[in-house]
Amino acid sequence: MKKSLFFCVFLYGIGVMSCSNELEVQEKVKALPTVRELVAYPKSDAGRSRSGQLNWEEWEKVTLSSGNHVNTPWNTTQSTTAIPYDIRMDIKSVDGWELIAHTVNGYGDLGVNYLIFHNKYTGVLKVFYYLDPEQANLQNTAMWKLHFEIPQSCLAFSDVYAELSTRKDIYDIYVGNISNDDSKGYTVGWNCFQTELAYDPNLKGGTLQIIPHSCTTSTIELDGDFESTTEGLILSSTTYNKGDKIVKSVAKYAGDKAEKWVEKAIESEKVFKEIKSLIVKGAGSLVSSGVSTLLGAFTGGFDREKNTVQTVMLQTNGKVTLSGEIETLATGLIPPFTLSLSPDKIGRLGVWSLSDYPCLRLSPYATHYKQDNDEAVQIYQSMGPEFYASDLDDCLNLNPEMLSSVKSYTVKGEIYETSHTVLYDALNEGTSGVHNERRPVSSELLYDEVYRPPFYIYTGVVLKDKNGEELWNWGDKAPFEIYLPNTPEGEQGAVPHLTFMSRYILVVTVEMKVENNGRENTIVSSHTFVPRFRWDYYNSGDWYYNVYPFVPIEN
Repeated sequence: MKKSLFFCVFLYGIGVMSCSNELEVQEKVKALPTVRELVAYPKSDAGRSRSGQLNWEEWEKVTLSSGNHVNTPWNTTQSTTAIPYDIRMDIKSVDGWELIAHTVNGYGDLGVNYLIFHNKYTGVLKVFYYLDPEQANLQNTAMWKLHFEIPQSCLAFSDVYAELSTRKDIYDIYVGNISNDDSKGYTVGWNCFQTELAYDPNLKGGTLQIIPHSCTTSTIELDGDFESTTEGLILSSTTYNKGDKIVKSVAKYAGDKAEKWVEKAIESEKVFKEIKSLIVKGAGSLVSSGVSTLLGAFTGGFDREKNTVQTVMLQTNGKVTLSGEIETLATGLIPPFTLSLSPDKIGRLGVWSLSDYPCLRLSPYATHYKQDNDEAVQIYQSMGPEFYASDLDDCLNLNPEMLSSVKSYTVKGEIYETSHTVLYDALNEGTSGVHNERRPVSSELLYDEVYRPPFYIYTGVVLKDKNGEELWNWGDKAPFEIYLPNTPEGEQGAVPHLTFMSRYILVVTVEMKVENNGRENTIVSSHTFVPRFRWDYYNSGDWYYNVYPFVPIEN
């Protein structure tokens, strides 16, 4: 009887322990994530609830997907990398940087070691990638392909001339490594590239693929008036013709190397024709001297003392040619990465854009200049085009997430000419009735292919009397002032279908005052557009009825 009782108690104990262990295991299983997340999005609701207020600046090490612990690129003690010091250290939140995605510290598939930053003040996307030694393989020039899988306008600022936010068909850009290694190849440890994105007000989601490529070339040729070094050089191209096996890229520079490039360019006296001496003391001096607008594409920030607080990124007029072929890397060397573009996960990218082309205003009035060699033609001169920043009020798009940190902003425009035609039918009225004289171009050169625009525009006019007869050799008797286009009411002007082939370019600059932790800084972003033109009817008055052709010529 005692044995039976003991046996029953023993069985009961086993049952209790069995149930207890089973419940404990079930609780542990419930605590484990059912699906391992591959990408962390710190700005998303899920990211904030999991990690709270993320302070990546304090990260000295991160854990890779392989389990290896490595120092971060911005570790001040030691970091395995060929990235320039100022580029890898420029990740502070006070300067506008946000860690929008990463695949470290428990995230990511094997070999997927990405840290992705976006700067809310400049729109610069900065990507770090860690290449494990066991992944390493000698490559030539590294080219990161960014492929947007949906129509968007994030790459509107990627070429020499900026595009509009309404253009949605630029899907790819190739960007080179930022490296002190002359080959710009992938190196063991941290690699880095960055590019400026334009703000797309209609972007609601989609994905961005980051695909590592290699260009099989051993030389990088720099063309232009002045290209001093490949240090700090960023290769950037939105086009690649596989058949030609030649990569044509614009030459961009970033960080301290960008400022040094400007300094050496000025010292050479070959590039900036009217800036003979300039002590480059940060981004502020590049802006105040006018260098930033001459370059055509510029981002940077400075404090009250003009010292750099936002890494300078600029585009030169130099061209880079790589004689080789862009190829996808060998399988497994560096895995590609797909980034969600959902604003709920990463916020809104870019800072600004334009939804319509900026316009330059032309005066409809012209005054007599001289008799042309053609006896039937008189030359009339009118003032060069003008730009009014208020004309951009309806087409300037600003990222609302950035605006919450901005105290004030201004928009400016600087008119220049280039050495080639950028718009063939400037007034969209056909091709008749144009005669355009210019002063000697060489005396107006400001920078490689950038000229000061002429003060006057010259137009050839065939004068007619009140009966419609052409008046030849009428120079001494020609009307002093005439009205060139048709009037707003449709009455025919002296040259009713006037147009011209334009070489005008307009550098639009958005300058913002931002304040962080009681510190006020100035952020400047400039890009070059090909402007359109319109007649400045209403600022010119309504007295056109008092001039030719509304006052007919008596013969």
